Amino acid sequence: MIGIASSADVFAGSEIDRGQVRQFISLLTRIAVVANGSVNLISHPSLTGISSGSGLSGSTQWHNAVRARSYMTSVKPADGEQPDNDLRQIIFKKNQYGPVSASIVLRYQNGLFLPVPGVSSLDKAAREMKAEDIFLELLRLHNEQGQDVSATSGTNFAPAVFARHPKADTLQSKDFRSAMQRLLDTQKIRIEPYGPPSKQRKRLVPV
Repeated sequence: MIGIASSADVFAGSEIDRGQVRQFISLLTRIAVVANGSVNLISHPSLTGISSGSGLSGSTQWHNAVRARSYMTSVKPADGEQPDNDLRQIIFKKNQYGPVSASIVLRYQNGLFLPVPGVSSLDKAAREMKAEDIFLELLRLHNEQGQDVSATSGTNFAPAVFARHPKADTLQSKDFRSAMQRLLDTQKIRIEPYGPPSKQRKRLVPV
């Protein structure tokens, strides 16, 4: 697979001229044939393409001339929820060599956009985002109140404690358990020792 970023750096013609766009895509097709692979051309959408959700800029030939096209965009939060700037979704707009797939949800982590494990819909991604937000909120609240919670099973196991809180709403202990691991992986929370050396314990704290 050959990746080219972006179209503005390699296409010197008029992006609204259907003939020029068609000839340019034909040249990219020849590269794919010689490489016995595929060419992935990255293009930035126009303001109209963003507002309409098409992800296009210029002529519709950018869509018609290619064999497949997808659009990567941010995930809009539900009403009253904080946006998660690390989340993206890939929406497939066209695929002539196979079915148009469901959207892929990605999370930015360690310099890469990685697929969110087990997420097959935005509803599940929104639930995970909600679980992380509430986990962080309750962790800060418990720390301020001196109610330490831990990452290990016990009476103060954070996921179980938070699942009983009124702010948990419909979230369950398993939701908070998964959220805790994601927050640890992304270093938004950490485990720290506390107490006297003779009887040290460990607790969760926000980074």
